[in-house]
Amino acid sequence: MLISSTDLINLPVYTQSAKYLGEITSFDLDIDSRIVSQFYVKTGLIKGLWHEQLIIAATQVISITKDKMVVEDNINKQSVSELEKVGLVSS
Repeated sequence: MLISSTDLINLPVYTQSAKYLGEITSFDLDIDSRIVSQFYVKTGLIKGLWHEQLIIAATQVISITKDKMVVEDNINKQSVSELEKVGLVSS
């Protein structure tokens, strides 16, 4: 299945345990291997807090569909925990 860059941008990102992380804002393409190397995910603006950016390596991606991207639960566990504390990610 092919998915275009316009389908990837703003695609919701969830962990395996269904925690919403945010939406894809951009990605890096390795021109030598012609594969996506990492995705940039922006969390939402909640309670007056500024957006945060998560960087997700392609190796941490479990699945991508036209509806969502699912990533490993252990993705930046510390970052996700910190985002949960300030209310940017729901537990």
